Amino acid sequence: MNKNYPNTWHSIIVGAGASGLFCAGSYSAPKLLLEHNPQAGRKLNITGGGKCNFTNLQATPNAYLCGGKHFCQPALAAFTPVDFTALLEQAHIPFYEKEDGQLFAQSAEEITSLLVRRAREQHTEILFNTEVLHITQGQGLWRLETSRGLFYAQNMVLASGGYSYPSLGADGFAWRMGKELGLQTLPPRPALVSLTLPAPWRAVCRTLAGNSLPAEISTGKRKERGMILFTHEGISGPAVLQISLYWQEGEKLRLNFLPGTDAEIYFKEHKNSPQLFSKLLSPFISPKIAKAWLGELDVRAADAKKDILHAAARRLNSLETIPSGTGGFTRAEVTAGGLDTAQFHAGSLECKSLPGLFVIGEALDVTGRLGGFNLHWAWASAAAAARALAKK
Repeated sequence: MNKNYPNTWHSIIVGAGASGLFCAGSYSAPKLLLEHNPQAGRKLNITGGGKCNFTNLQATPNAYLCGGKHFCQPALAAFTPVDFTALLEQAHIPFYEKEDGQLFAQSAEEITSLLVRRAREQHTEILFNTEVLHITQGQGLWRLETSRGLFYAQNMVLASGGYSYPSLGADGFAWRMGKELGLQTLPPRPALVSLTLPAPWRAVCRTLAGNSLPAEISTGKRKERGMILFTHEGISGPAVLQISLYWQEGEKLRLNFLPGTDAEIYFKEHKNSPQLFSKLLSPFISPKIAKAWLGELDVRAADAKKDILHAAARRLNSLETIPSGTGGFTRAEVTAGGLDTAQFHAGSLECKSLPGLFVIGEALDVTGRLGGFNLHWAWASAAAAARALAKK
C-alpha cells in the first residue's frame, strides 16, 4: 500500500466476466476486481444454453476478425485449448466435444465457480455492485472513482466486455472509458446475430418461422454453409450467425437453398413433370418451405415457361437481398468493434501510450466465430495480460 494513497493496489481489474475472472486468477498479486453486477460471470453462466461452449480445438487466428492481421496470434499461441482443459481436468470438471471442435462443460456455473475460486486464491478481493464512474491517471497511479469511493492502482485492466446482452448489465463501459482516456475505438456493432430481411421477404419468413433447412449464405467473398432458421423478422441459425460477423450494413446477402445442386438443370430434367416445383424439390427441401419461398413461381414443371423456370431456379440458388438490419445487441452473442488493437502490444495486451493499462476480452477489436472462439479469446488475452502483470 502507498502511504499517501491508502486504497492502493498492485492492480485493479474492471469486470468479473470470463476474461476478468481468468486474469485475476492467473497471477499472484494483491488486486481488486470490481463488478457492477451483484454476482460474477452472469453472461458466462448462460452461454451454450448453460453448458458453456468454453473453447474450440480449432482456435487459431483464422477464426477471428481483427483489425490487426496478426494481432491475436501471440496470445492464442501462448494459451491453447489444451491449457484450459487441463485446468478443468485438475478441478475434476467434466466436459465433452461436439461437432467442429466445440468443447462444452456439463455446467457453466461450475466453470464460473472455478474461476472465482482461482481468483480469490491469487489474492483477489472482489467487490460486487460497484460502479466505476471515472478513471484518470497521475502520480504513476490509476485513480478510479467508484460508487464505493476512490481506489488507486499501479496497473489497471479493462475486462468489461461489450454491448451484447444488455439485460445482464453489458453497457459498453470499455468503449466509454477508452474514449475518456484518449484511445481510438472502432464503432460497436452486433455480431453473431440474426438478420432482419426487407418487407417482402420478412413476410415470407414470418409464415415459415420456426422452420429450418441446410443452406449456403454469402456476403462479399465470405461464404457459410449450415442450418438457417426462419424467424418472424428474417433469418437466424448457425450459418446466419457466422455470416453476420462479416456482413456490413448496406451489403448484399446471397442465399442458396440448394447448395451443390443447380436448380435450373434439375427443373429441366423434370420439365415434363405434372408436379409443382415445390413438390419436385422434396428430396432437398421441405415442400412447405419451397412453396412459401417460391411464391408465385411455384408452378407445374410441365407448364413452366423458360423465364419462369429460370426465375424459380435463381430464387432457390442465388437470391440476393440487402438485410434491413440485425437482431441488435439484445440478441447478439458478441459485440464486434472495440478498442483499436494497433494501440496495444500483441504479446501483453498493454497499451503502448498508457503503460500500466491492459485491455482484454471482448473490449478489444477481436471477434471470434461462433463455436467457443470468443470465450477462448477471453482466456488467451487474460493469460497474456496476467503474464505481463506478474512481472510488474
